[in-house]
Amino acid sequence: MNRGTIIRSWTEGLVAEVCCNCGMAFAMPISFKDQRLADGKTFSCPAGHEQHYTARKDEVDSLKRQLAAERGNRRHTEELLDREKRSKAAYKGQLTRTRKRVAAGVCPCCNRSFENLARHMSGQHPEWSGNDPA
Repeated sequence: MNRGTIIRSWTEGLVAEVCCNCGMAFAMPISFKDQRLADGKTFSCPAGHEQHYTARKDEVDSLKRQLAAERGNRRHTEELLDREKRSKAAYKGQLTRTRKRVAAGVCPCCNRSFENLARHMSGQHPEWSGNDPA
């Protein structure tokens, strides 16, 4: 070992990069690449070509906007689904009420009671109690 030689233990990983100008492959410390991605400052390949990262912040902003839009769409869809469930329950309740009234002999149109209809329903259709059919 020569005097003046500095031996340094390298513990940080390297990441490979390719120059966008000359195509030369080179490596840089991960922390350096992360810093350049964050600050957008220029760096050079070993041949001296300056370059910089630009798309990362724009991509992140775009993805954040897309995510917000998708969350809004999901909320809207969930609201529509909830509204449809309530509507279905309301219609089902009205149908059950009408069926029970008909089974009891009440006309669903004029609300008059007919003994013959009640007798007919209980005698000829005893399974038709007014509850929803299974």
